[in-house]
Amino acid sequence: MLVAMVFAALAWRLFRLAAQYAVNIFFWDQWDFNDASLFGHRSVWGIFRFQHGPHRQGMGGLLAALVEPWFQWNSRTEAFLVTGIVVVAGLSMLLLKYRLFGALTWTDVTIPMLLFTPAQWESDWNTVNLAHGILPVLLVVLYCLAWTWRNERFKYALITGLNFVTLYTGFGFFLGLLTPPLLLAKYREKRGPYLSVCLALSIVSLASFFVNYRNQDASGCPSILAAPLTDYLRYFGLMFASPFGLRGIGGAVVPGLVAMAAVAGVAAVSWKHVLGKSFGPRALYAVLATLSGYAILFCLATSIGRTCIGLDEAHSSRYAIYKQLAILSLYFWALTVRQPNWRKALPWALPALLVPSLFVTPGDRQNMSDFFQLKSGWRACYLSGKTADQCDDENGAIHPDPDGTHLQQKLDYLRATRQNLFSETH
Repeated sequence: MLVAMVFAALAWRLFRLAAQYAVNIFFWDQWDFNDASLFGHRSVWGIFRFQHGPHRQGMGGLLAALVEPWFQWNSRTEAFLVTGIVVVAGLSMLLLKYRLFGALTWTDVTIPMLLFTPAQWESDWNTVNLAHGILPVLLVVLYCLAWTWRNERFKYALITGLNFVTLYTGFGFFLGLLTPPLLLAKYREKRGPYLSVCLALSIVSLASFFVNYRNQDASGCPSILAAPLTDYLRYFGLMFASPFGLRGIGGAVVPGLVAMAAVAGVAAVSWKHVLGKSFGPRALYAVLATLSGYAILFCLATSIGRTCIGLDEAHSSRYAIYKQLAILSLYFWALTVRQPNWRKALPWALPALLVPSLFVTPGDRQNMSDFFQLKSGWRACYLSGKTADQCDDENGAIHPDPDGTHLQQKLDYLRATRQNLFSETH
């Protein structure tokens, strides 16, 4: 009952925030990546493989093309859709915990506490991209659930299929680096043609991602080593601090590095079991290796690519949801500790440490309000008959390069088809 009440209360709070700050107008990158599903008129395969920045749209693009025409690409409705996916991911995490440990306990409040953080506001209702944020995380959790399946043949087919769609969906790509060694470990234990085919398909899937891939660095940094080397370590540590509500760049570094070391320890122990001679039938170590390994790869790649922008970027809202997988791996690991005293204390510690992350920080509140004012003001301005340039001057830009993204042509198309900001006009 306690888990259900916390889950419902925090989910409801997330929906209320979406209702308060979501505005029915595309913003910034949405004018670009929606070329895949809306403006570009591409095939299903073209949408799936559409590249925006360093990643592809995958299932995010396909889901948008399938669902969003039903509500005329209304950005407010899209925000509720994404928040609904967050709820599904939370239920999937609870199911994963049940599959691994056989029961729910009061300490499982950790799961809604870590997942329903308001820190993810940018991905949920400011600049929504279904391929970047909650959908890849949901797919990773479903992938972990697949490892708990008992039917061996169906399990490995499901793992192989989920691996393919996840690595193509935003930063779910990092899962594609983990699946081949996981399947290889199982193949060493249970040799057979079926597992060998699944292993080969996972490798081919990863290789296919790079066919016609373009190096699109989204940071604008002159090189990946543009910052001092110590800044990369600080940035890496800060990424593990923000899930606990620690947002500074001074005092948050040490706690972040401690959390990072803990996740790295979970990864090391789990991968040792996975790659050792006795992987065994239990799915626990495969799940822990996936969650911790994925989080470390994501944070490492982000640190390399974004440190030169500034250490504050480590707390960026659009990265929040990915880092929760690291905390989930810590929670699951805490439940495996055998020493009686530690076994009782560790699962209690995480809910206490996550309490600060439940509050909306003043900085986040100000940013949400500023973007709401910008977007609602721009929308009202343009619907009143003014030009896009005039609305940019009065409210702020809704895209950094209007000519490059063909903003006016896209606005004309949306007006003609009564979609997005024109869907509520008569």
